[in-house]
Parts: sequence; structure tokens; C-alpha cells
Amino acid sequence: MHRKTTKILMGMAALALPIGTMAVLGGQPAFAKKPPPNPVHCNVAATVNISPPLSVAGQPAAKGTSGVASVAVTYSGCTTTSGASVGPFNGHLNVYFKASKPTKDQAALNAGDNKKDYYVGLCGEFASSSTIKDLKKAVKNMPFAGGELKGAKPSEGTIGAEVGFIINGTVKNGTYPTASHAASLKAGLTNDANNSNLISGCKAGPVNHIDIDSSNSSATL
Repeated sequence: MHRKTTKILMGMAALALPIGTMAVLGGQPAFAKKPPPNPVHCNVAATVNISPPLSVAGQPAAKGTSGVASVAVTYSGCTTTSGASVGPFNGHLNVYFKASKPTKDQAALNAGDNKKDYYVGLCGEFASSSTIKDLKKAVKNMPFAGGELKGAKPSEGTIGAEVGFIINGTVKNGTYPTASHAASLKAGLTNDANNSNLISGCKAGPVNHIDIDSSNSSATL
């Protein structure tokens, strides 16, 4: 899968994971620090809505205007090695992406955009490296179970056969069983027509949401 596709998926996934409980999607996560002695593993279901919808040409906007990816996440089926019952948890996260000029977006220019004007909802821009920067801002000090996921660092990654994003951090304070221990979060994007359209530059029409593969998404903290 080409790099633009990976970046887009990463941005989407980030949006889909609620700040309160970022989850690791499938597989054994790689911890930033030594794995906690009593890890908690949860299944993750998320919905990511994008406003305004992403399109090839985007929408004219004033400089400084922002679009938003709103992510609602539910962590369920949480288990621990000790058998303790944890969760379910619910979280929400907004990722803001500012209006930009389509100067480097040839598809947008071909669609009639002016390289000197600003646009929001540019599909090409959302797939660029700037999305990862926006995600870093969104996941900073995410709240979780009365505490926070401190020092969260998102990056692109592969979850099973899917592309997605990985977030490493440390749970601080709160009542979470693994508080003060490293946490690793992963999210994979569903391989469907909607996400394929997003990855290809929204050529088949506007994209107003991102599909997260709940069957392959999980969180280990």
C-alpha cells in the first residue's frame, strides 16, 4: 500500500480512538517501556466522523479555519491476567485540521482550486504528513479512567494485514489497574470501499467518515 494511503489511514485511526482510552488493535503491542505485570486488554469499537466531508477540491475557507475528525470509542470485554473486571470505557477525541492552500495538491488544482486561496476538507491534504502532526496535538495528555495517557506518541503502522496507527504512552493516576505503566495502542482501518476511496484521494465522491475494523482493534494497557 503506498505511503499516502498509510498516512490517511493513520490520521483516521487516530481520530477514531477516544482520548480517554486509546486502544491497541489486534496482536501483541510493543510497549514503550517494560510491559505492566497485570495488563488490561480490551476490544475496541470506534466511529470517526469528518466535517466537512473530505473531497478532491475541498471547500473554500478563511485562513485559520479548521475541519474536525470526531472520534467516539468504546472499550469493552476488558480482561486482566488476574481475572479482575475492568471497564467498559467510553471516550471521545477531536482532531482538528486547518484550512490550507492546494499548492501541492495537483488533484485539487485540476479540480479548479486557486493555489493562493485556502480550503478545508482537502482530501489530498488530509493524507499528507501534516495529519500526523495534528494527531500528535490531539492525543497529548489524553484522559483515561480518571487519569491521563501521558506522553502519547502516534505513528503509522501495520495492524495485521491492514494499515493504521500505533500510539505509545504511559497511564498516569486514576483508578486504572495498570496506572503508571506503559501502554500501547493500535487501530486498523477496515478494508472496504469507503476507506479505499479515501486512500485513493476521494475520487469516487466525498468521504464523511472512516471505518475502523472493530474485529481487529484492541487496547493493551
